[in-house]
Order: sequence, then C-alpha cells, then structure tokens
Amino acid sequence: MSKIQSFLSLWFFGIAFLFAGSLTLHVDPPAITKGEGVNVTLTAKGTSIVFPKITTIGGFPVGQPQVSQKIQASYINGTMTTVREKSLRFTFFPDTNVTIPSFAVTIDGHIQKTKPVTLPIGTHTSKKGVSGGYTLKMVTQRHHVYVGEPLLLQVIFYEPRNSTVAQAQYIAPKFDGFFVKSSPKERLEQTAHGTAHIFDYILTPQKEGTFTITAPQIKLGIQTFSGARDPWGLFNNEVHWKTLRGTPQTITVKPIPSSTDLVGTFTVKTSVDSHSVHANKPVNYSIVFDGEGNLDDIDEPTFDLPNVTTYSSDPHSTVHVRNHKIVSHWVKKYTFIADHDFTIPARTFHVFDPKTGQTTTLKTTPYTIRISGKRAAPAAKTPLPSAATHQSGTPKTPDETPTITPKKPKPTPQDTHRSLLEDTAYYAQMAQERMPLPWWSLIVAFFLGMIATLAGYKLLAVVKRTRAKTPHRKYTPAEALDLLYPHTNDSPEIEAMVRELYQAQRGKKVEIDRGKLHHIIKKITTD
Repeated sequence: MSKIQSFLSLWFFGIAFLFAGSLTLHVDPPAITKGEGVNVTLTAKGTSIVFPKITTIGGFPVGQPQVSQKIQASYINGTMTTVREKSLRFTFFPDTNVTIPSFAVTIDGHIQKTKPVTLPIGTHTSKKGVSGGYTLKMVTQRHHVYVGEPLLLQVIFYEPRNSTVAQAQYIAPKFDGFFVKSSPKERLEQTAHGTAHIFDYILTPQKEGTFTITAPQIKLGIQTFSGARDPWGLFNNEVHWKTLRGTPQTITVKPIPSSTDLVGTFTVKTSVDSHSVHANKPVNYSIVFDGEGNLDDIDEPTFDLPNVTTYSSDPHSTVHVRNHKIVSHWVKKYTFIADHDFTIPARTFHVFDPKTGQTTTLKTTPYTIRISGKRAAPAAKTPLPSAATHQSGTPKTPDETPTITPKKPKPTPQDTHRSLLEDTAYYAQMAQERMPLPWWSLIVAFFLGMIATLAGYKLLAVVKRTRAKTPHRKYTPAEALDLLYPHTNDSPEIEAMVRELYQAQRGKKVEIDRGKLHHIIKKITTD
C-alpha cells in the first residue's frame, strides 16, 4: 500500500470515528419564565441507537416525542461504511426550577450518558433580538355549571409591541364532554403593551361530571437579527422557536331536573300575519326565543292539525357574547293552509334558571284562524232509475228522473183514427228490421277492427318514443312548491298536488305522480 493510500485510509477512519459513537444534549432556552416550554433535543451518532423512554421530567409531563434521523455513508478501501445520526425531541412545561436528569442512550451496544442540566424559572433575558413578554393563558369565569348551561372560555395570546414573530402554530385545547361553538377567527385588541389575540369558545356541557380542558399551546418562530442586516433582510436572520402553554381548566358539571326543556333565562313571542283568510290561503306563524343561554338543543315545536297542511322552515339561531354573557336568538316560521276554521294551539316550555336554581314555565299564545269562502260540498249523485221503475199509473216523486226515450213524429190529422193493423207500411218496416245482416258485413267489420287496433299500437309507440326523448325534469318538493303555490286556487288538481308536496316536504311518505306533476307545471308555465 502506498503512503498516499495509507494516509487516505487513516483520514477516512478518523472521519468515521468522529461521527460514530457520540451523544449530545441541547436545551432551549437555558432559562424560562412560567408557562414557557422547554425544548430538549438528544442527538446520537452510531450504527445502532436506542433512546430511553421519557415520560416526565421533574414530575412535569413530557409532550409527544418526535424522532428523526439521517444516514451518512463513506466508501473506504472497497467497503461501504454508514453512520446514523438520530435525534429525539420533546417539550415540557415546568412551573418551578427543575433539573433535567442524565439520560442513558445505548450506542452500538455501549451505554453513554448526558450530564444533568439545571433549569431556573424566572425573569430572564433571551438571545439577542428576541423580545420577552409573550404569554398564553386560558381563562373562564365559572368552574361550576349545569348540564346544558353554556359557559364562555377564552384563550388569550399576548404579543408585545416590538414583536418579530415570523411564524406561529396554535394548538387548540381539547373539550371532551362539551358541545363547542367557536368564533370563526381570533379577535384582536390593542393595548399599551402590545396586541391581545383572543379566541372565544362557547362550551355547552352534555353530561354531569368533572372534566378537564387541556391546555392550549402556541409555537412561535421569532426572528432574530444576529448581525448586520442588508436592505432586503435576506442575510444574518435567524428564527428562534419558543413554545408557550396555558393552564388546564377543570369544570364541574351538575345535573338539572329531568323535566327541563331549556337552561337559561329566556322569553318567547309568537305572531301570525292574519287571523282571518280565504279558503286555501296561507297563514304565516312564527315563534321567537331570546335570552341568556344556548338554544341550539331546543326541541322544535311541531303541529299536526287535522285536515290542515303545515309547512315549516329550518330554524335560524344566533349566539354571541355580550359583556361576557352568552346571548341567543332563535326563530322558526310555519305556514298553515286549510279550507275550514282551525286553531294553532299553545306550546309549553319548562326552563331551568341556573342563577336561581328554579324551573319556570313559558307558554305561547294560541290563535284561532277563521276561514271565509268555504268550498261547498259536492251534491250526492242519484243513480238513474230503470225503465221498469215507473209503471203505468204510478206517480213520480220529485227526486226521480224519467227515462229518456226517443221522440216519435206527431201523427198527422188523417192518421189520428187509423189502426196499426191497417198500416202496411209499419209492418214492412218491422220486417226489414228483423232481417239478419249479410255474412260479408261481419268480415268487413273484423278487418276494420284489426286495422284500427294496429293503428292504435303504432300511435302508442310513437308517443312513448317521444316521451323517452323528452324526459321529465325531476323537481324537488321545494322547487315544485315555489312554482305551484301561487296557483293553488286555480284548480282542485293543483290544490291536491300542493298538499301532497307539503306532506313530502315535511318528510312524510307520499307517492308523487311525477308525470302528473310535470303536466301541471308545464300547463301553468305555458299558459
């Protein structure tokens, strides 16, 4: 082996030795304030690396660890050598001074250990260019509520005025046991010291018990300026990552009386647009709730009135925060159609007030609707009597209809006293009527019938092909109602179809004749 080859071999082995079997521990930042996260990174190099399982540090839980690795390869004297660099990263949030213990890592079958690191908690000055004053907290005014009673919870991130945040990753808390309605985006409030980013959450507990809302977290990439900065800000800029966490909140949920419909403080109002209408004209009815609390879980009132078609729209509900109170507004509208007088009945709601611990009753107003211009009931049809019903000498009642017989020509004066026995023309006519039809007339009638039948089949096939080429549009019940409703009183056929569509709109099983519906819509749109 030449001297050059020996030197290269020693150099490659030296490089492999430097990369193999090393262990480092990095803690960022070296000192923190309460609520700030500590980022810990263990980095080992070797061909086989086994990290310890770390769940707590100084009694504080550790977040989900993340493992990453990369492989470095070298080719020496025809032999491929690989060195693996593996890193374990995790974050924890100490509230007091804490010592990060020594960690034992197995590298290539040998155990290597890191040195303990003491981490003080308090006010400190971070790296150059990194401003302090970042805080994250989660607050709620109440920790004891009833089932169904909403509460306001806020996550507030304070950003100082001289902030240089380049990136931010927000991790929302978990709300197990609660129905959550959050604001679509954060609210911003400017203060003398900076900007407050506020996230509002309205929580409605679904069952009794004690629940813990996990702490929110935010990971900040804060831009630092470690050296001279060019006019475009492209050089000498670093991003320092800081992790903040709020404080978990524990909420105790108490049960409410079983007969309760709503939880909160509410009022209810109802109204109709008319107390008297013509037959088959709509009557519009609305019910409105207002007050403190959440109305999302309200059982919608239903009306099933005899021989009255009822249609209702989807309820409209809004919830907002006013002076740290949750205020709700809920409205639902109904339409009634009938051809007779009817009454919209009252509805009763039992409301539990968390402030007083008492249950009160809300009752709506009933409305009697008068219908004018009622349709007359169709007259009963009387069957026509047979010819044998009336015999000679039997008087007819006024309700009976005489049998219709063909009229005979009035006799002339000279025929008044002639006897039928002497009328030869009469007997000749009767004899001609008794003569049988000729045999060939039956054959002609048979062939004419066949021709008519074939023509009918041909015509039916043409109609079917025409219908197949022009398929009917499939109207939804709502679309069909919009078209037909203004023509309800035009014909009984349209009125019957409107009633069927209303039933279908309410979810009832109704067979809608699509061909008939298409025919009606086509008729009213082409007239």
